[in-house]
Amino acid sequence: MGLTAILRSFAAILICVGLAMLAPLALAVSGDDPSAGPFLFGAVSTLIAGAGAWAASIGRSAPSDFRGALVIILLWWVVAPAFASIPFALGGATFADAYFEAIAAVTTTGGWLSRDAAVSSPSLMLWRAELQWLGGLASIAIAAAIFIRPAFIGIDTLLPPFSRGAKNDFLRPLRNAVFSFWSIYAGATFFAFAAFALAGEPTLHAAVMALSGVASGGFLPGGGGSGGLALWTIAILFVLMVFSGSNFVVIARLVRGAKERVRDIENGAYFLIIIFAGFFFWLLAGAGDLKLLAPQTFNAASILSTNGFTIGEAPPLSVVLVTAIIGGAAVSTAGGFKILRWLVIMRRAGEELRRLIEPSAVFGKRRVSNELGVWIHFLVFTMTLAGLVVILSSGGHEFELAAAAAVSALSNAGPLIYLAEGGESGYAAFSEPYRWALAVAMVLGRLEAAVALALINRWFWRT
Repeated sequence: MGLTAILRSFAAILICVGLAMLAPLALAVSGDDPSAGPFLFGAVSTLIAGAGAWAASIGRSAPSDFRGALVIILLWWVVAPAFASIPFALGGATFADAYFEAIAAVTTTGGWLSRDAAVSSPSLMLWRAELQWLGGLASIAIAAAIFIRPAFIGIDTLLPPFSRGAKNDFLRPLRNAVFSFWSIYAGATFFAFAAFALAGEPTLHAAVMALSGVASGGFLPGGGGSGGLALWTIAILFVLMVFSGSNFVVIARLVRGAKERVRDIENGAYFLIIIFAGFFFWLLAGAGDLKLLAPQTFNAASILSTNGFTIGEAPPLSVVLVTAIIGGAAVSTAGGFKILRWLVIMRRAGEELRRLIEPSAVFGKRRVSNELGVWIHFLVFTMTLAGLVVILSSGGHEFELAAAAAVSALSNAGPLIYLAEGGESGYAAFSEPYRWALAVAMVLGRLEAAVALALINRWFWRT
């Protein structure tokens, strides 16, 4: 598996997390925030652990196969949050609560135990947004380098703007993906921050919305949620949310001037679904009042990109949950099932319908030749969602709240829980055992289903 390469990658992960703590540490020190001590301890301990792992990895690094890449992905989604949770834990939270907050941030779910507590400390608020930003970058890099391949997705997709290297080396393309998307991702964040600042938002609020928005995190710095947002802020958020749910492979190729080679149907479908969902939300909100059309289009973009918050009149919960499950583009920071998979399913459904109508006709080569990975993901996604609803309902929670929490966690759209009856208190409505189940669902929402099944297959680890 390339243990040296795995250890070196883990060291890089810890160093990135430790360095990211320096900004909230500086903010805490400048503002006489009691979180300064926890951040100092967290940064020092995480950097020391990263340096130790790096020192232990010195030597020749062998290529890392798929199992090695899977280990690295799990280290990011499962182990890194344990280090990221140190400021929360030392701030008074239990380890379970602190780890839940870190998981919710790293997976860009944005499902806080308390919305008011999440914005009570400037340094901890910035830390949550930073973790979401890092999680968003990891999401698009992992998807483009490893998951979005014909073996998983069923069809040939756009080639990423980086080299995937040798067939049995999965670590190199992962590293190349991070460096390839870094400039675009950071540039979009900077321009969003500048736009929010020009719109009159305080510096910290502008930074939090930019960091979280580009990562589809749905984290708003105001304790009242989206109710007090200014018009220009809403407009900037809309553009940022549409961007965050778009295919970053297409964006990267367009930035590099590859216009003639970009043939993508996923982004077009994504934009059309936003328009259709916005119009449908408008009809449900009371068609005829054109003033409601713009807010409902905003809500459609927010839910489809799995940011998850709404403005104005919220659409019916059932429609919202279905929209969140659809999700954004395959290589985006959005969660959900992903539009590319739905396109594969619809293509196959169309082919089968034509064969049923005209069984003797010759249609030529199938347009979808190997969609097994898509069907596996569909089955695992739906079965996990159903199982999670049953688990949460067994704790005495209303079905509506259980369904909203399950979809919010598995689709990485945490703020949706506030739209459910009884969801005003957020994820604090669930006791610790159920929050562990929700945390697992957040991680599964960021994993390919076939990969998740491999985790429990002993033959996968032996061969």
